[in-house]
Amino acid sequence: MWHRIKEFHFLNRKASWIGWFVVVHLIQSGLILFCMMALGINPTLVVSVIAAPLWIAVAFSSKFITDKILTNVTN
Repeated sequence: MWHRIKEFHFLNRKASWIGWFVVVHLIQSGLILFCMMALGINPTLVVSVIAAPLWIAVAFSSKFITDKILTNVTN
């Protein structure tokens, strides 16, 4: 069954994109949280609604970095 799923290139590309996105997003989020805690900023404040624009920016930058990674891998 898994061999038949591998034949669908669309699913394979999409799964690869989602995997890279999750990895990049988790790394960026972890680094930002670590840096803010190192600076003495309250972590509950960072993950709350007040920091929502920061996390939106992280999501967009994760998408941009993921797209760059996958275009460099395929070329």
